[in-house]
Amino acid sequence: MECRWDLPMTGYALQEQNYVTELFAARLEFDHACALLFFESGDLRRLIHRLKYRSRADIARLMGEIFGYYLRQSPYYRDIDLLVPVPLHWFKRLIRGYNQAEEICRGMSRAMGIECDFSLVKRKRFTEQQARKETEERWDNVRGAFRYRGGDLSGRKLLLIDDVLTTGSTIEACGTELLKSGCRLNIATLAVAVRHRDGNTNSTLKS
Repeated sequence: MECRWDLPMTGYALQEQNYVTELFAARLEFDHACALLFFESGDLRRLIHRLKYRSRADIARLMGEIFGYYLRQSPYYRDIDLLVPVPLHWFKRLIRGYNQAEEICRGMSRAMGIECDFSLVKRKRFTEQQARKETEERWDNVRGAFRYRGGDLSGRKLLLIDDVLTTGSTIEACGTELLKSGCRLNIATLAVAVRHRDGNTNSTLKS
């Protein structure tokens, strides 16, 4: 079979401390955080664009399944009780046809054998696209955009899932709401944009 994709893996799921844990260290209370891939290669950028804007929910589910199998090898993601995707505003969902984070979550659920919950957090306010905003503008854009709708989840281990991590503003805003449940928060994104990659993470995911 011809190899079409060559994607740089982070290895973060197996590292106690990594770029993602450091990014959220002073911003959220959480057990562990990771990303599967570095958002730097042309291949990955094309994949992300397709799963978000070209109606390729199947790619999101496949990548989620790969991510889920990878997390099963990590000691930090054992005993996760529930998978929770970052919600999309209903209007954006109407335009796109689906929430890419939910589709990633479905794939991870299949691989990990863990239930997804798509209703715990609601995106109550429409937000502008984050991609072209500076760090402070991104936080202002998502501040107060989410609302927790569940009950008491004290002690339960939740895994918050999204597609691409940049400044972390969206995860921070959504995670802050989830923590109101009393849960133990964990974070996983399909990809992460970093300026300086750790030289020890040289493995690639080929497909």
